Amino acid sequence: MQSPFWKGFRTGLPVCLGYVPVAFAFAVSMAGRLPWQVILLVSVTNFTSAGQAAGSNLMAGGAPLPEIGVTVLLINVRYMLMSLSLSQKMQRIPWYKRLIMANGITDEVFFLAAQQPGQLSCRFFFGLALGPYMGWVGGTLGGILLGSVLPAALTSALGIALYAMFIAIMIPPARKDRPVLLAVLLAAALSCLLYYVPGLREIPAGWALIAAALAASLLAAWLWPHPEEQGAAV
Repeated sequence: MQSPFWKGFRTGLPVCLGYVPVAFAFAVSMAGRLPWQVILLVSVTNFTSAGQAAGSNLMAGGAPLPEIGVTVLLINVRYMLMSLSLSQKMQRIPWYKRLIMANGITDEVFFLAAQQPGQLSCRFFFGLALGPYMGWVGGTLGGILLGSVLPAALTSALGIALYAMFIAIMIPPARKDRPVLLAVLLAAALSCLLYYVPGLREIPAGWALIAAALAASLLAAWLWPHPEEQGAAV
């Protein structure tokens, strides 16, 4: 009979393979902007693609620590909600183990863990998260080692891969839910205003991202409330 750890590892193996090229692209995009030791350390200690990319870009641009911290916090705040959701399937696990397990939660790991029937075991989740983590760190290390020897045209193309990943994440919910699409377009429009309008473009990139995200979220919640919430209010 297969152990829970290896069952979890096999479940997360497709995510591991999917993380390798994204992490590789991240390392290549940061080459020359941050020391390779910092790039690797960021991937080892931050298991988040979007937050990691945003934070690294701000670090490379010399942004102050509060700006970096608030930006990464807002981008990664969804993991708090995911952790709360999965805690319902971890009621038999001690709290200190849950704190360790929370560091392995990503969007894909959360989805796979949430699909498991019944309560989650500690060994299964550690196996589930280990594969994707190895893929992320391994992909970053591969990008550091091979990025300097790849042709310039290829490294430039890999730099775009991160933005393509973000677009791929947004498209499915935007196609299913019109308010989500409008919120995304609103955030993009606000970002363009903060980047191109004289005076506004003087705002640091991190604070501009925070302002655009918060403003778009608040306006979307006000203009297009969720039907259940609207019905409850009535």
